[in-house]
Amino acid sequence: MAHHVLISMTKPRGWKRWKTEPSPGVIKRNWVATGRIDFATLIDANAADSDEPSEFKLLVEERRVVESVTGLENLEIQWRLATLKEAKAVISQYHRYLSENSLIKNVVEETSFLLPPPKKIQMVQENPAA
Repeated sequence: MAHHVLISMTKPRGWKRWKTEPSPGVIKRNWVATGRIDFATLIDANAADSDEPSEFKLLVEERRVVESVTGLENLEIQWRLATLKEAKAVISQYHRYLSENSLIKNVVEETSFLLPPPKKIQMVQENPAA
């Protein structure tokens, strides 16, 4: 038995596989969203671009507990793209926050002072005798 362990430890291929494959174990608690969110995007180091529109991806943090072959519990954390349902929940909370703090401006309120009052149109009657 010790001979087998020594061989697997000295083979580089075994170590590469160990780094890339998850360790065998029993999943005690499967992936559960923690409630933490983040955004990901492609950005340049140029600070002038920070005000430019960009494409963002909503990320959601998840955790799970796996018991290793030795009986120790390991906490695994991953970030994944959000589902449509999760993205809608974030937007709903954001809109509620804006509304409760009077931060939403109506388009009508903003533009009402900019538009001139409507002009009255006079009907011109044509003279049938002409």
